[in-house]
Amino acid sequence: MMRTSKWNLCILLFLSFNIIMLIGWSILLLWWAKWEFIFDPTTYIPVGIGLGAIVFLMCYFFSKGIIKVLKDFQTRVQFKKRAIIASLMIFFVFTSFSIFVIVIAFTPSAPIYYEYNDGPYLIWNDNPKTSMTVIWITSAPSKTELLYGKDINNMMVVNGKTGTRHIIKLTNLDPNSTYYYKIPNFSGITYNFNTAPVSEEPFNFTVVGDNRNNGGASISNYGSVITAMLPFRYEFIINVGDVCYDGNDFDSWHEFFDNMERHASNHPYMIAIGNHEYGNDFFAVNFKYFFPYKYSNINGHYYSFDYSNAHFLMIDNFDNPFSGGHYITETQLAWIKKELAANQDKWLFVAFHVPVYSTGDYNMDQILINQLAPIFYEYEVDVVFTGHDHHYEAFWVNQTEDWGGTYYFISGGGGADLDLGIMERKANPWRELYHNASLDPYQFDYVTLHNQVYGELTYQFMHFEVNGSNLHIQSIRENGTLIHEISIVK
Repeated sequence: MMRTSKWNLCILLFLSFNIIMLIGWSILLLWWAKWEFIFDPTTYIPVGIGLGAIVFLMCYFFSKGIIKVLKDFQTRVQFKKRAIIASLMIFFVFTSFSIFVIVIAFTPSAPIYYEYNDGPYLIWNDNPKTSMTVIWITSAPSKTELLYGKDINNMMVVNGKTGTRHIIKLTNLDPNSTYYYKIPNFSGITYNFNTAPVSEEPFNFTVVGDNRNNGGASISNYGSVITAMLPFRYEFIINVGDVCYDGNDFDSWHEFFDNMERHASNHPYMIAIGNHEYGNDFFAVNFKYFFPYKYSNINGHYYSFDYSNAHFLMIDNFDNPFSGGHYITETQLAWIKKELAANQDKWLFVAFHVPVYSTGDYNMDQILINQLAPIFYEYEVDVVFTGHDHHYEAFWVNQTEDWGGTYYFISGGGGADLDLGIMERKANPWRELYHNASLDPYQFDYVTLHNQVYGELTYQFMHFEVNGSNLHIQSIRENGTLIHEISIVK
């Protein structure tokens, strides 16, 4: 009797596991289809119905077995041979596929399939005052060797592991200093970079987003945006995401690296991850492979850094992938509050991909407004930069507060196709390619009427000058002309 009960329990668990696995896969595949492939409801609905019917039939098949076991649990259950074979085949196929997908999801494919020589580029994953990380990629395994020093004629040699991804982390550097470096077996160019200052000193940085190089599928204007950026002085670059077409499109990654090397070889390049980096790469493991920042959570892609008298938070909209970028997890929200609370004496800059306020394609995001706006108000965040919508826009929220309120910018004109659809949409279309909110209201919701400052449908980047308690902000078109500028006193 006891053996019979144990046998039936094992059968019950086996059948239940199959049902749970099938339901899980159906949810995942429907979500994947919705966000990655199918934007036409007339296509999505029949695919969903077909997939649902298949899953329903298989679940019905297993449910009949569960009912049969439960009807007489003390009697050893017997099944027809074909039912046993069908159950084992479904179990084997879906279990094998699950293991395969889990391995693929957590293992970057770039080390196997990336076939380009790219870089070098700089990032910070430690203190910007005393460290710098140099990365370059080769199509075939090669020696990792770098020469560096303050004197171009007297450089030290640093060696690393042989491979295709070459990472040299330089530490114990002198603050506020210029260093030179060369990569003998990769490039004949002598590059340079500057370490961050120890004390509060003036500095500059640029912000760009949504360059989204498409690997030849379509033309990105990122190259011309960079050309316009080069005459400006800047210590580092912030990108608000969508740097490639999708995380597994290596032609797109190569096009991005080929463009960004012009400035990232001499200036640290700090990215707030976008949805396209997650595209076809569920956990964005290739992004982490290419950009090993000092992430604050092993599962997320968020981190922070300091420079002079400023603190920068780089948020991950997608650490909860099923939200489609419109919901920040509680773990990350707690980290955001902790970071902001600990740096109240600095300029506070926050970067992430999906905008809180926008009159572009995605418009106002009420979920992010509810989650993030109260935190930014409580901790008196000075500036928020986002992208996702392919245009430039500025909002000034809580402007009557004695601390000056928060500026929210969309800098999504980094090179991907502009969102021309906002000129033709039925609800609240833009009447002109630019909109000066101080002259004429155009959209009659509260935020647009009271907080919008300016908007323009154009390729652009932003330039920030921080000088003590003064901040000067410019948005620049790809032809180098000024779109908009703001001065803030903290």
